[in-house]
This record gives sequence, C-alpha cells and structure tokens, in this order.
Amino acid sequence: MRLVLLLAFTLLACGRQGRSDVASSAPEAQPWPEVAVAAVPALRTESRPLPRDVAAMRRVSQVRMAPDGRAIAYVVRTPTFDPEAKASDDDPKGGWTVESHVWLAPTAPREGAPRQLTFGDAGASSPRFSPDGRHLAFVRKAKGKRRLHVMRLDGGEPRVIDTGEHTPGSFAWSPEGTRIAFLAKVPETDEAKEARFRRGGAYRWDQEWRPSHPMVVDLAGGEPVHVHQGNDHVVQLAWSPDGASFALVTAESSNPYEAWMQHRLRIVSTRDGATQYEVETEPGSIQHMAWSPDGRHVAWERAHETLSLHNELRLFTLGTGETRNLTEGMDVSLDGFVWTGSRALLVSTQAKTRTELVRVGLSGAPSVLAHGDAVLALGNTDARLGKVAVIASTATRPHAPGVLDVRRGAVETLHAINPQVDQWDLAEVFVVSWENAGGQSIEGVLYRSPHHADGPGPLMVLPHGGPDAVTQERFSSWGHYFAARGYSVLRPNYRGGFGYGVDFYAANRGRLGAIELEDIEPGVDHLIEAGIADEGQLFYGGWSWGGYLSAWTLAHTGTRYRAFVVGAGVNDNVLGYVTSDINHGIVADWEYLGRPWRDPESYGRSNPARFLQDAQRPTLVIHGEADDRVSFVNGQLLYRALRDAEVEVDFWAYPREPHGFREPAHVEHMLTQWAAWYDAHRE
Repeated sequence: MRLVLLLAFTLLACGRQGRSDVASSAPEAQPWPEVAVAAVPALRTESRPLPRDVAAMRRVSQVRMAPDGRAIAYVVRTPTFDPEAKASDDDPKGGWTVESHVWLAPTAPREGAPRQLTFGDAGASSPRFSPDGRHLAFVRKAKGKRRLHVMRLDGGEPRVIDTGEHTPGSFAWSPEGTRIAFLAKVPETDEAKEARFRRGGAYRWDQEWRPSHPMVVDLAGGEPVHVHQGNDHVVQLAWSPDGASFALVTAESSNPYEAWMQHRLRIVSTRDGATQYEVETEPGSIQHMAWSPDGRHVAWERAHETLSLHNELRLFTLGTGETRNLTEGMDVSLDGFVWTGSRALLVSTQAKTRTELVRVGLSGAPSVLAHGDAVLALGNTDARLGKVAVIASTATRPHAPGVLDVRRGAVETLHAINPQVDQWDLAEVFVVSWENAGGQSIEGVLYRSPHHADGPGPLMVLPHGGPDAVTQERFSSWGHYFAARGYSVLRPNYRGGFGYGVDFYAANRGRLGAIELEDIEPGVDHLIEAGIADEGQLFYGGWSWGGYLSAWTLAHTGTRYRAFVVGAGVNDNVLGYVTSDINHGIVADWEYLGRPWRDPESYGRSNPARFLQDAQRPTLVIHGEADDRVSFVNGQLLYRALRDAEVEVDFWAYPREPHGFREPAHVEHMLTQWAAWYDAHRE
C-alpha cells in the first residue's frame, strides 16, 4: 500500500465530501438528551511533551536558497491554542488556529536574525526567489482566492499578480525574471457548467478530472498565456536556463492514482507548447526533476522499471537524445537530489537509519559526502558557492531550516523553530538490531523511556507506514511523547521498507503481514532478553500501514500484547483496493502479485479481516472521516468485527480529517486517547 505518512501530519488528498444545509418546516428541535460520557483515564505521568505540546509544535517546509547564497526562505506552520475560546458553532476547531507564513534567515548568522516576512490570517506558501534575488514570490489568498504575490526584499508591501480566472498551484520564475509560469486547472466551460446544473450535479465517479496546464503571466500585467494545449495533466514544470523550453512531468489525468504514479516526461517550447523531445514515454513514478545549470541536461528520479517505488536517477542529454541511469549498480533508495554545477549532482539516499549524501558525476565513480549525523531533506543549491538549503533533524533535535556546505560537509542550523523541546523529558534514542528466524539482520530505532532507564518497563511497538518507508534517526514527536508517558518505543525497519536495498524492499511481495510479523516479533523478544522490555507490559499501535500491521498482529499473537491501537489502517484489503485514491492497479500488482478479482487467495492470505475472529486483546480504532487513502469504512469494519468477536473495542472518528490529521485539536485528543487506552490496560 502506498500509505506512506510522515508522522508530522503532512497533507494528503481529501475526498469529495460536502454538506447541504436545507431549510425545513419541521417543529422546533428538542434539547439533546443527557448522554453518559466515559471519563478519560488520567495519563500516567505529566512529563513533557504532553499531547498539547505535540499538537502545538511548529513545522518547517519548502526551504529555498537565494541566488547569491546569502539567505534562505522557508515556510513555518504555527498552531496556536486559545485557552479562553468558548464552544461555538462558528469554531469547529476546538479553540486552535493554524497559520503558515514565509520566513527569511541569513545564511551567515552575524548578518541578522531570522525574520517573518508574511503576516495575517491568509497563510503563505511556496516562497521562490527571483533570479536576481531582489524579490520573493509566494502564494496566498487575496479576496478569498489563491493568488501569486511578489514582494521586494528591501521593503514594501507584497504585490498581487492578477492571474484572472486561473488559480495558481506550483510555479517558477522565468530565467530573466520578468514572467512567472504556474500550473492551474483548465477552467470549466460554460457548456459544461450548464450541463452539470441541468443534471443536478451528478458526475461520473472516478472519470471526471480536470487537468492542470502551464500558464505564463507577465509581471508587468496582462492576461496569463495558456502555453500547453492538450488533454494530459501537468504535474511538474521547470524552465530551461535559456527560457526557451519547459520540462514537463505529465499524467493522463488528475486522477490521484495517475497523477501520483503514472508519469511521462517531455520537453516543450515555452512559446507555443510544441513538443521538442519525448523523454519518458512509458508511464512510471517521477518524484523530482531539474535542469542542469547549463541547460544541456535534465535529471529526474524515476521508479525502477520492475520495482514499485524503488527509484533511480536518470539523465537526458539534449541534442544527442541519450538517456542514462546515473545510479546504475547502486543499490540505494533515492530521497532527492540537487545539481552542484553542470557536471555533477548531490544525491540524498535513505541509508538504513541515516541520510547518505552521494556525489554523482556525469563521468567517474560516485563518492560519499560525510556530513554528520543529521537526517536531511534537500532544498535547492547555489552551484557557485557550494551551498545547499536543507531541513535538518536528529533524534533529539526537531526539524529546522539550515545550510549544508558541500565542500566541508558541514550542516548549520539557522533557526531553531521549536526551542521549547529543551525543556522536555526526551528519550534516549538508540539503533538496535536483531536477527529474524531466517538469520537476517533487522534494525529498529528505540526510544528508551526516561522513566525506566534502569530496568525493564512497558514497551510500545510503533511500526512505520508505507510499507514503502523507513524509520530514521530523525526527531519523532510521537516517539518522545510515548516515552515520556512511560513506554519505551520500538520503531522497527521491517522487510518491505526502504533503506536496506532492493531485495529487502521486495521481500514482502505477496506475503504482506506475514513477513513483517516475522521481522518485528524477534525484535520484541530481543528487548525482553536485554532487560529493556517487560514481557507482561507489551503494547502495539501504528498509523497507516502501521495500522494495518496493528490489526494483523492483533489477530496473530493471541494475548502477547495487552492492548492495540489501529490508526487509519487497512483492515480489509479488497476494500482498500476499491476505495483508496491510489492503492490499486499496478500498486496491487507489485504488492499482492495481482488483483482481488484475478488473485483472491493472494489478497486473502494478507487480509486482516480474514483473521479477526482470532483477536483477543482490547483495541482502540482511530480514523478520519475524510480519509481518501484508507477509507473510513475500514475503521467501521474493524469495530464491527471486534464487537462480534466480543473483544473490548472503542472507536474515535474525526470529522474533516484526511489520512494525515491536520487539526491540532484532533491531534491533541487522539494522542491523549491513545496513551490513556494503554494506561487503562496496564497492570
């Protein structure tokens, strides 16, 4: 399943959901009857972080470097709780507000402190420096609509760029800095609007998707120009350095499955949209694409021909039309790249629990760049100065914007956006390893609770999502939260995830659930034998694919664990195939070696629903009602199955929430309930 979830609760697609408010002549409503509400058990400790601390953490994203390398821009998302807020129909968010704003930090701290550039209720995103570095463009709402804004960095108010009826998505400056290209959905025609009105809004499910196309707007004014004419959907665009071409990543439609997994790559004229090169014609997942500074090459990450999301770095050379795999022979999981000149790239790879940076030249052997112990997400680079904008994190330091010096391999954090963590009771974090039944080495990241540092204590197993993912030594607010509550936390890297090579990644194909169980349970035994975990105080829980593994383990381990939590988990694989926005088609061919109609046994042997009659332990179910990745009905199914099996079960449903929760009130409540559920079932 493509259930990858960053536990920082990033954005994932919401479903079609609405409400119709209709006037009625019904009699006046009667008061709601009194309902008994079960008290939430008090949490075992008041150690920090508390649930509200986690919900209030600020998050950084979209880091970009100025052309002269002297500053970086980035977005900070800030949740704020108002303790004076009162219950109101006008405030469904529990007294919380969330604002996202653009910040600027000098890369040399002596030149000043980080400063916030945008303010107000309308959040800002996607900062992009102009080629001369004198302006910054970003997106935020103006008069209720998303609009491009441009501001001078030496002072003055942002200027709204008129994009007419087009709502801008991702965008890029032209090389000369007088125009901006942006992606926008093709407007619906008057005829289509009329037809939809006449049929009362009926639509052909999973077939009506409007594409996004590139538009170019002149900053001096005028109507945006629709550059690329066609029926396909444009996912990414990048100007060539000479401004004559766009490199476009396209899909057949904006259907989430196709827009995320089924990409092609072409190069077109910026003047009339005419195709100049068909680069990738076979559909596959393209995660990132960029021109070389001299405009002679385009590089991109693409899924391997036969492996679902295991990727490789490809290079296309204009003129010759040659395509090469720059990572041929490298058994790695790519996690972004930047050009460091026109003849070399810096590639980030997921190397077990760390980030490994590899210099890859257009000729010669790759070499590793040592950079310390931080886990990095790459932003962009300045080829002349050898600097890369990054988001850096360690096991005990939250994600923060910074700069990587490519020559020295040194990472400098420029803005500690969550200094309050210094006051928290943070866990000690270790990488632990053990052998599965087949003698293969398996690793995990252990958060040792500060309350049980000298002997065995309660252990929580928290598997990562995906399964196309990996747990790394980056800051985990969840890991530290549960450790502060008295639970050491094991986050295992089971087979089927990234970071340990192709064979490791492919090992659970057709044996989902069983392989993960074979890898994780010996890790729990290892911690018991090592005197870290109390075998009478074991707990299990996870989100997304971690939720799937919670349901699977619930049905396959008898009374080994005292309690389970299943968060946004697939509990019936056929339901997952039918109702998910992306988990079908070739995704199923990769993971289940088939599809439910042709290969029912392949689905059946990996289906938690088939085994839930064997469940015995108390289970808390958590699910967002607007989840398009793992539909809400999965939570309902698990709840009904456990009720029928006479297993203790509770179910919390969260309105408006997609696969990754966004609202701080929900995050705070969910974490409170999760820990309280475990506490209620401890000895």
